[in-house]
Parts: sequence; C-alpha cells; structure tokens
Amino acid sequence: MGKFEKEDFLRDSAGFAFQTPVRAKKSRPPSKPNPMQMTAALGRIGRIAHHRPEVMVKVTGSAHGFRALKEHLAYITRNGKLVSEREDGTLIEGAANVRSLAEEWWDKGGVDRPARARDTINLILSMPVGTDPQAVAEAARAFAQKTFGEQYDYLLAHHNKESDPKRPENPHAHLTIRTRGREGQRLDPRKHDLQAWREAFALELRQRGVVAEATPRRVRGVVRKGQRQAIRHLDARKATRVTKWKLTQAVKTASAGKDGAAEPWAKAAKEKQRKIRRAWNTLAVAFEQAGQPKLAQQIRQFMNAMPEAQTEREHFVAQARKLLEKQQAYKRQVDKHEVRDRGRADNRVHPQATAMQGRSQRSL
Repeated sequence: MGKFEKEDFLRDSAGFAFQTPVRAKKSRPPSKPNPMQMTAALGRIGRIAHHRPEVMVKVTGSAHGFRALKEHLAYITRNGKLVSEREDGTLIEGAANVRSLAEEWWDKGGVDRPARARDTINLILSMPVGTDPQAVAEAARAFAQKTFGEQYDYLLAHHNKESDPKRPENPHAHLTIRTRGREGQRLDPRKHDLQAWREAFALELRQRGVVAEATPRRVRGVVRKGQRQAIRHLDARKATRVTKWKLTQAVKTASAGKDGAAEPWAKAAKEKQRKIRRAWNTLAVAFEQAGQPKLAQQIRQFMNAMPEAQTEREHFVAQARKLLEKQQAYKRQVDKHEVRDRGRADNRVHPQATAMQGRSQRSL
C-alpha cells in the first residue's frame, strides 16, 4: 500500500470501521492485520462509501408465557399458512402443527422457568425492496443454522410477495429462538451480539451475490435511533401514547421558543458525528497519500451526503415549530380579514353618518 502503512491504518482514529460499536471491557493492543483482513477492510470501506444496502437484524420482542409464545408463532407463520422451518430442517405447516410446536417448547422448559424469564427471542432479518427474495431466504437459513442451530431450538418463517398473503414489499424472515438451550444455557443477547449477527447475515448475503453491509449507525453518521416495531405498528393505527407524549413535549419546547439544540443529548449527538466525520476524513487523506484518489473522492462524497446530526427530539421540535408558525400565520391572516370585514360592516350600518362626515370635510 505504499506510504499507507497497514498498522497505522488500523490503529489511527479511523479504526472504527473494523470494530463493533461496543467497547471491550479491557483494552487490547491492536494486532497487525494480515493481507486477507486488509482486503476485507478495504472492501468494507468501499461498500460503505458507495451507500450499499444495509442489512437489518433486529430484536422485535420476546415471548413471556405460553399464550404469548403461541400467538407469536401463529403471527410469524400467518396462523400456519406459511411453511416455516425448524433448526433440524423439519417443515411446519398448518395451524395445528404450529400450536403443537408451541406446546412442545413450553413442555421442555415452561414448568420450571424463572418467573420473569423470556421464553423466546424474536428476530427479524430484512433487506431493502428489490433484493432477491430467494437469496434473502437462503442467507437467513444459513445464518440461523450456523448461529443457533447447534445449541437452540428455533422457527424460521420467510416473508415475501410470493409467499406472504400480506404481500410485503421488502423480503424478510422472522426468526424465533427458544431462549433455553439444549444444555440449559439461556440466550441473552447484548449489543455486540446484535452487531455480530448483522455482520454474519451480511456475509451470507454477499456469498450469494447480494451486495450488503452491516455498518453501525454511528459509522454512517446517523444519530437518530430507529423506531421500535411495536411503536411503528401502533402509530399506523394512531394508537400509541409514546409518540403522542413526545409530540406534546416537543410542542411545549417549541412554544417556549427553544429548538432543543442546547440539550445535553443533542450536543452529544453533534459531537459524535463530528468525530465520525473526522475519522472518515482521516481515511480519505490516507487513501489519497497512498495513491488511491478515486476511493478518497468517494469517501468525501459519502461525508457530504451524511444526514444532519438531528436527534429524534430535535426532529419533533422542528416539526412542532413549523406547525406553530403555520398556526400563527393563519391567525394573522384571520385577524386581518376580521378587521377589514368590521370596517365594511361599520360603513353599511352608518351610511348617512359617513356621507355627512364626508360633506362636512369638503365644506371645511
């Protein structure tokens, strides 16, 4: 790589591109990357700079108790209308078989389970609209088998336009894992686990010809968190109190003449993005010095296209300010019309007085 030393490349402030978003408990000295790692790292930087599709591996919830377990399995299989598959390849079809599986899982560990234990972890594996649904299904199957198949029971259901009666636009799969493993261990994922799962799913997709990346939000300069699936579904029915409360708080902030930018979380978000931009700029300069101006230019274009560092609260406040400005403009317009109409009404009520006043002014 010429002047662009591999060791420095991974140890400088831009090394975030090769790390999970969760810091290790103990700092470890950076190891010297081998050529294969460097090739993978360069490929990843190129995919990020080109805005390649990002995979979504998200925990949508968990089941507590037999009723929740039964209802969730019925939901992801459309009450047995979709053919789903188990960790050993067994296909599950029909409402009766879905219920039998729920009973089987409950009998295995539902009796002596801790009172507040989660009986399942529910994941969704998704790709944007236009992705080959067959490739997504194969990648989801391989990911589930390699990640959970040896230790946990699970049920995998594929959703796409061809298979799902609801005809979803983007191909995805629902993966429900029984939290109690075959040897008694419990599945309790943390942030670094989720990032590792995203990277594993993206790798399976790339191996099947689908360009995909699993980049943390912070690396892309995105500071606003994604909306929870339950909240999104409730918002669609206009039934969530969470969003209503957020909007109410935003209106109060906007009414006080504030924009939320001075709040600690807003400052932290802007500082976080500033560091991300500085790290990307470090990469661009390094690539330029290494004789790769094309990649450096792509990185700078990527930086220029980064979204504004705006938190969800700031977004709501901005929307509330626009709404208040429209209301104030409307009120001014109404007041203006009322004054004009009042003047016209006075002229109609006292026409003789108005005429006499006009003649007296002329005589003077």
